[in-house]
Amino acid sequence: MSEKTWVLLVAGSQSWDNYRHQANVCCTYQLFKKQGIPDEQIVVMMYDNISENSNNPFPGSIRSVVDQTNVHKSVPHDYTGKKVNSKNFLAILRGDDSAGGKIIRSGSNDNILIYMSGAGNNGNFKFPEDSLTAHQFTTTINTMSENKKYSKMAIFMDSDNSKSVFTGLYDNISVYAVASCDSNNQNKSVQNDTDRGIYLSDQFSAAWLTFISTADLKKATFSKLFNYIKSKGESCPSAFGDQEIPQLRIGDFLRVGGCSDCA
Repeated sequence: MSEKTWVLLVAGSQSWDNYRHQANVCCTYQLFKKQGIPDEQIVVMMYDNISENSNNPFPGSIRSVVDQTNVHKSVPHDYTGKKVNSKNFLAILRGDDSAGGKIIRSGSNDNILIYMSGAGNNGNFKFPEDSLTAHQFTTTINTMSENKKYSKMAIFMDSDNSKSVFTGLYDNISVYAVASCDSNNQNKSVQNDTDRGIYLSDQFSAAWLTFISTADLKKATFSKLFNYIKSKGESCPSAFGDQEIPQLRIGDFLRVGGCSDCA
């Protein structure tokens, strides 16, 4: 019986000024890889035009907001350039080969974790080529629930007005969603890197990454993670959906033993 955890990581921008979105995804990939989740169960969507960007004084490098290391190294090139779009995102999530690459082949006993970093406005998350609407996203998830395509799902979305993207999500489908901003707020960039002339992250993601990299995930719950994020930001993060998942230990959700050298 399959009991896997699948991870879908999305950076929704392509410009140098939005360096932080791809940096957030690269750092998140490294952290989950460290937890023992294999590349076969991690799908990465990012334009991948930052590490070798002409504005980058350190070619080949993307700096982590957590420890300043290069987090671009070894990140899978699953979907890059114009392949980073809402159509492929939805196909990947529902396990549809029309995406043309790695997809989430989940079953009823599997967990899915989604992390998205980018821009948005009321009712959508922006991709470089188009936008993902609240209706498209929630309808896909609701249908996946009906078709028993997962056991539990956790979604962390870091974008402006991100709470509005979850309008229409059913309450009884074992999904826990965390949005960085309510419907009237925007993200706040943090960690200005003077060497690069950009910000390394956003308030929400900097807290998310710090917690995942330092907490003992064998003990820490999603509720504790949310409270930590909320204590570090001003953008009014929101959590809703399934009320049992927040009480789960993150390591149990990920089905890994946790990080042995975490603080």
